[in-house]
Amino acid sequence: MKTIYNLVVKDIIRFLNDKPAVLLTFIVPMVLIVIFGSIFGGSGSPRGKVNIILVNESNTPVSRILEARLDSAKSLRIVKKYLPENGKDSLKFTETVAKEYVRTGKISAAVVMPEDFFTDTSAALKFKFYYDPKNEIESSIIQGQMQQTIMTQVPRLIPFLMQRRAIDFIGNDSTAMFAQSLGGILETYFDVPADSFVQSLTKIDTTELTQTVADDSSEENQMFGNFVKFESEQLVGKEVSNPGLTRSVGGWAIMFLLFSLTGAATSLFEEKQEGTLKRLLCMPVNRSQILWSKYIYTMSLGVVQLFVLFVFSWLFFGVDVFSNLPNLFVVVVASAAAAVSFGMLITSVAKTINQANGISTLVILVMSAVGGSWFPVTLFPDWMQAISKVTLTYWSVEAFLQVLWRQAPFTAIIPNVLILLTFAFLINAYALVRFKNGKVF
Repeated sequence: MKTIYNLVVKDIIRFLNDKPAVLLTFIVPMVLIVIFGSIFGGSGSPRGKVNIILVNESNTPVSRILEARLDSAKSLRIVKKYLPENGKDSLKFTETVAKEYVRTGKISAAVVMPEDFFTDTSAALKFKFYYDPKNEIESSIIQGQMQQTIMTQVPRLIPFLMQRRAIDFIGNDSTAMFAQSLGGILETYFDVPADSFVQSLTKIDTTELTQTVADDSSEENQMFGNFVKFESEQLVGKEVSNPGLTRSVGGWAIMFLLFSLTGAATSLFEEKQEGTLKRLLCMPVNRSQILWSKYIYTMSLGVVQLFVLFVFSWLFFGVDVFSNLPNLFVVVVASAAAAVSFGMLITSVAKTINQANGISTLVILVMSAVGGSWFPVTLFPDWMQAISKVTLTYWSVEAFLQVLWRQAPFTAIIPNVLILLTFAFLINAYALVRFKNGKVF
């Protein structure tokens, strides 16, 4: 029994000395649990807030109450002002500006309560809803929260709106006679003052509107839909043949690119173990030339890999990769450059190939989860959204969305491309210094 015990202890020591194995067994799952827990908070619904523009062009008590309700919605962050490019003071959104923000990808949706949202003759509440379904989860949250907020207020307006609809069908005089007659019956047989009943049909009690309606059955929602008119317009992606894959292919492509290019870069360790590097250094070849050859090879491999993935998506699922091909090529090259630099960085700081694989797996999975390859970053808490912007996956995923989903021009992807190339330059510069100092090989 003592022999078995000693053998078990031996295996435990070997495991603890294998840092990549420890990382993959404990650290990676714990980090991913932190990420998932921060997003969903254990409740199954995202904890982050989705930005949505609200334009209130109506100056009625009802519109102000609904605006206040939307301001307090848990899953929405209402945006009402913007900063012009050449201005110092923020301005209130107009319908035109809100549509342009949605169309260019600065925000996912906008709700407009127009001037005729609720007038003296309105028989329904009128909304305009402009959206860009670049993320299905995000769009579902926006529409669900909007429906919940509005539908909890509609029941307080039903008597009033029913009278408006009755006027449309049978006329004002007939509706007034019906209300008076019904009020008389209620006063005679149920001791309800006729005047108060008629008043309830003609005036809105704003105090009542602020209360919450608990019952939210589907039948009531269907009935309430007669009193809420949503003019929805999808501003982006209407012509996309395969919306789901078009939205997600960029995120998955950059994640697998990081894995493959990191493996190619860390092959320097294999060449060191095989003795290939020693033989090369004995020849008229310097370290910089070895690194440049490795960089050009992995860069070419990355560009080819991405194009193969996109062409495959086009062949089998109809993803449009050719209508904006020049800009797609720019993003592919910039993403490959950043991914190669990441692989070079891992190679320059790791001491063994096992250590490089463990570190790269941890960092790639975290970057993919936080950077938007798995989930829309708008679902994250604010602190995670800030972290996502320091990952190269975030800027690559956003650039692919601009090119494939929005068919954006080159000017729209310039910030993403510059940031990716800056990542590549700075990280490569640091790795090159370490390589030249002989700290790696």
